[in-house]
Order: sequence, then structure tokens, then C-alpha cells
Amino acid sequence: MDRRVISLIAIIAATTPPAYSKEALSGIELHARCVDDARCRFRGDTLNVELELRNAGSESVTLPLEYIRSRGPSVKVKDNASGKLASLHSGMAAAALRDQMQELRAGQSLRIGFPIKPQELTRFALRPMDVTLQFSVNLMPGAHGADAQRVHAQLKVVDAEPAE
Repeated sequence: MDRRVISLIAIIAATTPPAYSKEALSGIELHARCVDDARCRFRGDTLNVELELRNAGSESVTLPLEYIRSRGPSVKVKDNASGKLASLHSGMAAAALRDQMQELRAGQSLRIGFPIKPQELTRFALRPMDVTLQFSVNLMPGAHGADAQRVHAQLKVVDAEPAE
């Protein structure tokens, strides 16, 4: 075969996202919790959040877990008092990690630590703090719009009670 045709086929194969079964991914859930304070009270320090990507289905699924861990979630912060919405910057992950698929067995979880700096909350939210953090993970990296399958979780963060 002509070298150009072979090169073109190799490029297309490298840029085509892996095939996923949307039915198999339907059992994947995203949960979020504040690590340092179960009530998610903001004290002016870094807010340590843990995300859990859990296979609540009865079948194993194959996902690019290291890509998901490296990139982290998409995060929106909604100020509940004003209704303003802002997006936090997402992490970067090596594109090659998209192709490194790993099995997530039924009942198994991937935990991702996600620190949120205080200035990411205070730069636009009114005080006292009352925001909702909206987390989203695309289970099919490289897929966009209707082709993407996202899981969501949210946390409400409020100001800590004043010290007495």
C-alpha cells in the first residue's frame, strides 16, 4: 500500500476515541464529599473534596481511569445567593492516557482527591458563603455533546459558624 494511505489510516486510528457501551456505563455513579468536614463548612482554607467514581452496576466496565484521575472533574460554582455561576479550570491529562483502559469491577470505586483553593470560592461568591459545587466527569473522553456520557455530583458549601 502507498505510504500516505497507511499513514492516513494510522492517524485516523489514533484519533478515533475508543468505543464505549453506553448501557454498560449506565451503572457508573459520581459521589462527592468534603474530607475535613462532613457538613462542608468554609473556614477560609482549602476545601478538600473527595470524588468517588463508583461502578454500582452488576457488570465490569472498562474506562480510561488514569486519564479521568489526571484530568479531574469539570467544576462549576454556583453562588446560591446571587445565582451567579462560574467554572473552575479543569486539569490537563496526557492524551495518550485516553487509550489506557482499565477495568472497574462491579462495586469497585476510583477515588479522586480534589482540593479547592479559597480564592476559587471567594473571588465571586457573596459572604456569608453559600455555594453549590457542581462536579461532572465525562466517562468517554474525546466525545462531546450528545455523544458524551457524563456523571454528576454536587456539594453545598456554607460558611462555618462564627467562633464563640
